[in-house]
Amino acid sequence: MSQTPDSPPLSPPAGFHWRPVQRDDVPAIQQLTVATAAVDKTEGPASPQNIQQIFALLGDEMPRNSLAGLTPAGEIVALAMVFFRPADNERLAMISGTVHPDYRARGLGSYLLAWMEARVQQQAARDNNDQPVRVQTSCADHLQDRITLFGQHGFAPIRYAYKMRHPLAQQIAKTSLPDGLQLIPWHETHSDAARQAFNIAFQDIWGVPEMDTTLWQQFFVGVPQFRPDLSWLVLADETIVAFCINWVNERNQEGWIEAVGVLPAWRGRGVAAALLTQSLHEFQAMGLKSAGLDVDTENPTGALQLYEKLGFAAIKRTIFFSKPLN
Repeated sequence: MSQTPDSPPLSPPAGFHWRPVQRDDVPAIQQLTVATAAVDKTEGPASPQNIQQIFALLGDEMPRNSLAGLTPAGEIVALAMVFFRPADNERLAMISGTVHPDYRARGLGSYLLAWMEARVQQQAARDNNDQPVRVQTSCADHLQDRITLFGQHGFAPIRYAYKMRHPLAQQIAKTSLPDGLQLIPWHETHSDAARQAFNIAFQDIWGVPEMDTTLWQQFFVGVPQFRPDLSWLVLADETIVAFCINWVNERNQEGWIEAVGVLPAWRGRGVAAALLTQSLHEFQAMGLKSAGLDVDTENPTGALQLYEKLGFAAIKRTIFFSKPLN
């Protein structure tokens, strides 16, 4: 039986109790990610902080935009979440579903997909406008069971991204900024100006929504792993023209370059390379083992080629899938 307000167009698999995710589900969800990471060979289980961040993104809509499947013993073995994101000329929903490895091949994955699509359709009907509706999801390219499932449900691959890694054991050559530009450490007083620079730098980058102050906090500067002491800004006459937002993954001893951007007028001058090599040096000085980042393989700024030139190598490919719900 489901306690959610939306009923998908098929009966839920028998033997499970269905309800929205609750705030005190963090330990149970973490155990689910431990089990799935071990079998799926993904980066590792989510930390409690990661899960709390996801809850923050769901916000007050968590009772409507999440679904958990529990065994009679109370173990969460299936999980679905829907995130509605701003997009130009369409209504976009990002969906995420997980099934415990011991409970796969029982129809749970198909049920979760159907429920998430039904939730998106319901919200679209409530919005009552003529914009097209699109659902998007993703998975690593080695997860053939998910790729097959998405294909069976009408999802098509539309984009690819690499996770890239740079070892920090060897000496790293620094790149200097062009004359007239100043590199300064991140400071909270510059945060909103950096947000505005981000929106300009990423306005033509696929899959990146415009950041308002709330999203800026939720995705970048308000997360526990954000390291302002390792993040950088580039100024031209007191105006931010480039930035590099860095995190640290303590578990993996990895510095993470979450976002590096340069305003269009300043591209092609080595500014991004200077920010990246500065970040690599700081990570190295901390004794971290590696640095990592994500990149869209079709990024129009030449980001992938720059990262490869600086010594980053792809270690994982993610496939993004899309399905229209008109």
